[in-house]
Amino acid sequence: MQNIVIVGGTGFIGSAIAAALRKAGNVVTVTSSRPEAVNAELGIRYGDMLRPETMNAAVAGADVLIQSANFANYPFENAWKGYLYSTFDWKGTQDLVRVAKAAGVRRYVFVAGVGVSLNSPKPYFRAIAEGEKAIEDSGLEAVSLRPAFVYGPHDRGLNRIIRFARYSPVIPILEHPDQLHQPIFIDDLANAACHVVGQGSPQGKFDLAGPDRMTLRDMITRALDVVSMKRLLLAVPHPMAYLGAAVLEKFPNSLLTRSGIDFCLESFVAADKMPNHGLTRRLTSFEIGLRSYLGKGTKCATD
Repeated sequence: MQNIVIVGGTGFIGSAIAAALRKAGNVVTVTSSRPEAVNAELGIRYGDMLRPETMNAAVAGADVLIQSANFANYPFENAWKGYLYSTFDWKGTQDLVRVAKAAGVRRYVFVAGVGVSLNSPKPYFRAIAEGEKAIEDSGLEAVSLRPAFVYGPHDRGLNRIIRFARYSPVIPILEHPDQLHQPIFIDDLANAACHVVGQGSPQGKFDLAGPDRMTLRDMITRALDVVSMKRLLLAVPHPMAYLGAAVLEKFPNSLLTRSGIDFCLESFVAADKMPNHGLTRRLTSFEIGLRSYLGKGTKCATD
C-alpha cells in the first residue's frame, strides 16, 4: 500500500487516477488550489502551484507524488493571471520537485503529453520537457506518462462539443489537414498510472495512446454518431482565428490565444502506433470508450 498525493487531483485526469489508485488499495490524497474545496474526510488538501510555500503541507507524508495539474482554461494561457505553460509545467514542476525531495517522496510521476521535446519551438512542448528534465535530474524515481488526447465522461473537450451540438446545427472547428489524433480513454490512462507507483515498478517516459488514429473531424463525427446527431463541421480559417486571438489575448480574461490555437492544431499521436508498454490491461477502442458513457439515454458530464 502506497501513500500517494496527486497534485491537481480534483481535475478530469487527476480524479480518475485517484479513483483507480484507491480501488487498488492505496491511500490517496489530492490537492486543490481552491481553498473552498478542502475536505479532510474526502482526502482533499489545499495546495496552489502559484504559491510554492503552500505545497509543503500539501505533499507531506507522500511516498509517491503524481503531478496532474493544469491552469484554468488550459491550453489557452492567461498572462494576467500567471496561467502560463512555463509557470506550471516548467517552473511549477521545478518548485514541486524541491518540495517533494524535502518531504521524502520516493517516486515522482508526471502526467505530461505526447510530442514534448526540449528542442521544440513550441512553448507548451518545451515547458513540459523542462519539467520532465527537472524530475529526471532530481534523483527521485522518475516517471513521465505522456498521453495523447484523453477523453471520458468528464473531459472538457468532446463533451463541450456535444453539448454545443445540441443547440447548433453548425459546429466551428480548428483543423489542419495533416493533423492526427490517437485518443486514449481515461480508464486506460488511470490504469497505466496504477502500474507505475509501486516499489520496483517501471521508470522512464511512456507514450500512452489508444488503438485508433484519426483526424479531428473524424473524431468529432464519430462522437456525434454515438449520440445520433448529424451536424455540419465548419472549418474556421486560420488567419481569422489568429487575428481574433491576437486581439483577445490582450485582455485580462481572454478565452483565446495564438499559442492556444497552435496547440489545438498540433498532431497528438505517439511515436509508435501501439506504445502502451504493457502499462494498460487493455486498449479501449474509441467507439467502445465513447459508448460506455455516451450510449443511448446517457448524458455527457457537461450537462
